[in-house]
Amino acid sequence: MQQLGVISTNVARCRDCYRCVRACPVKAVRVKEGQAHVVPELCIACGSCVCACPQKAKNVRDDRPVVQKAIQAGRKVIASVAPSFPAFFNVTSFSQIEETLRGLGFSAAEETAYGALMVGSAHRELVRARPEGRPVITSSCPAIVNLIEKYYPDLIPHVAPVVSPMIAHGRWLRRHHGEDACFVFIGPCIAKKEEILDKAVSNVIDAALTFEELREWMEAENVRCPERKRPDDGDDRSNARLFPVEGGLVGTAKMDTDRLTHQIVTASGIEACTDVLRAIRAGKLKASLVELNACEGSCINGPAMKKQESAFLARQQVIEYASASQPKILPPLSEWPSLVRTYADKKVPQPAFSEAQIREVLELVEKYAPEDELNCGACGYPTCRDKAAATLRGMAEATMCIPYMRRRAESIRQVVMDVSPNAILIVDRELNLQDLSPSAEKMFRCYRVGVVGEPLKSIVPKIDGFVEVRDSGKPILSQTLRLRDDLIVEQTIVPVKDQRLFVGILRDVTEREHQQEQLERIHNETLHRTQEVIKNQMRVAQEIAQLLGETTAETKMMLSRLARLLEEGHGS
Repeated sequence: MQQLGVISTNVARCRDCYRCVRACPVKAVRVKEGQAHVVPELCIACGSCVCACPQKAKNVRDDRPVVQKAIQAGRKVIASVAPSFPAFFNVTSFSQIEETLRGLGFSAAEETAYGALMVGSAHRELVRARPEGRPVITSSCPAIVNLIEKYYPDLIPHVAPVVSPMIAHGRWLRRHHGEDACFVFIGPCIAKKEEILDKAVSNVIDAALTFEELREWMEAENVRCPERKRPDDGDDRSNARLFPVEGGLVGTAKMDTDRLTHQIVTASGIEACTDVLRAIRAGKLKASLVELNACEGSCINGPAMKKQESAFLARQQVIEYASASQPKILPPLSEWPSLVRTYADKKVPQPAFSEAQIREVLELVEKYAPEDELNCGACGYPTCRDKAAATLRGMAEATMCIPYMRRRAESIRQVVMDVSPNAILIVDRELNLQDLSPSAEKMFRCYRVGVVGEPLKSIVPKIDGFVEVRDSGKPILSQTLRLRDDLIVEQTIVPVKDQRLFVGILRDVTEREHQQEQLERIHNETLHRTQEVIKNQMRVAQEIAQLLGETTAETKMMLSRLARLLEEGHGS
C-alpha cells in the first residue's frame, strides 16, 4: 500500500469506479493505471473521498500507535475532546468520557470547548477592530484553511490570524501539564491530523484521533462508557459546546446579533464555502464575519461522524448536551496562551494547455466536435475539457471516459466475444470474473449474469495457468489441460497491458484428444501385434533351422559310412 500524506489508497481494493474523483471538491485525486491516489500538495483533507469510497479503499493515518507508545512509556497523556462527542457516544456528562479514557490509560481529559471560548472571543475582538467592508473569514476549520492556502491564497489577508480551538486548548494544556506530556486531540475531523503537522501551529498536539478510532480502541480493549450521569455542574458557559453546529462560532463569541445580523454569513459544505470565497474575491460580499465549515452542517457531520443516522439528530444531541453548564470558567485574558498564527501561500501552479493539446486528448476518446462532449461527469470532472486538461497534467487517464469505454467494450464484445466459437474469459488480478463469452457460458454451464464478479474458481476447476500468468506477467500459449472428464481444452492466457486484466481463450479439443487417444491405442495395439508376429516368426525360423541342422548331420553321417564301405570294398 502506497502511503500518501494523511490519506492513502489500498490498491488491492481500488476498483476503477472514480467515485473518489467525483467526491473530491478540489480534484486532488490522481488516477494512474486504474488506481486512485490522493496528492498531498493538492488535498485539503476534507475526507470526502474517504466517506465516498464504496470499497473502503481510502485509509486515514492512524495515530493510535503514537498514543499507545506514550502510555506504555509511562508518559502523562492528556486528551482534548471535541464538543461534538455527545452526538457520537450518546453521553450526557463529560465525566463519562473522562472515565472511559482513563480506562484506556489516559492521565486526564478536558473539553476542547474551553479553547473554543478563547477562539470565539478572539474573533469577536478582531471583527470589532476590522474596517467595515472587509470580511473576516473564520480560521477554526482546518479544511477551509487548507482550501484558502492552496486554492485562494489571495484571500489569506481576510483569514483571522487566530488558531483553531484545538490549538488554543493544546497550548493551554501544555502550559498547565508541562512539555513532557503527550497531548491528544479526539474529534470528528480528518483534517486535524494534517493540522497538527502544519508548521504554523506544530509541536502543540502530538496525535489526532477520530471518534471512530477511539471507538475501535475501546472495543479492542473491552472498555465501555459508564452509565449515564447527571450533567456536570458549574458556571453557565454552554455556548462553547455549540461550536460544532453551523453558526457555532458566532454563538460562542456572543456577538451582537442585533447589530451584525445582516453582516454575518455562515456557510457549510465545500460548494457553499467556495461560492462565498468567490464572492469575497470579487469584492461583492460586504459581511463583517464569514464563518465557513467544510462539512455540511459543520463538525457534527464530520467524516468521522458518519455512523450517525442524521446530522439533524446529531445537532439535537449536541444542543441538549450544551444546555448543561460548562464546568470551567475562562481565566483572565492575561493568562491566555498565544492565539496567533500565520498562513502561507501553498498554491501549486497549474500549467496551461493549448486548444490543440486539449483537442488531441478529446479525440483519443472519439470526441471530435462539441456535440460529442457529453459533460456527464462520470469520470469525476465537470466537463470533458476539464478531464482532458487533467489528463495532460497527469491527474487522469483518457480511458476514464465511461461512455467511450462502454461503447468500445460493447462493440468489441459484440464482434469478438459473441461470435467466437472458443470460450473467452476476462478476469482481474484478484482472479474474479469480469466478463465471459456465450461460448464460455455453454462450456462451463453457467450464465454470465450469475458469475460476473465471482471468483474464477467458481466455474473453472483448474486455474493454475491464470495464477502463473498473473504472478509472472508472461502469457501461456496453447496449453492442453483436462478440466473435466468430459472436457479437455487448449488454453491461451495473456495479460492485458495497463488494464490489470487477463484474457483466457479456451478451445474445446475434447474430440481431437479423444481421436488422438484412439489413434494412440490403435498404434500401440498394431505395434504389439507386430511384435507378436515377429516373435512367432523367429520361433518358427529357429525351429526350422533346428530341424535342418539335425537332418544335415544325419546325412553327413550316412555319407561318411558309405564312403568308408566303398573304400573297404575297393581295397579287397
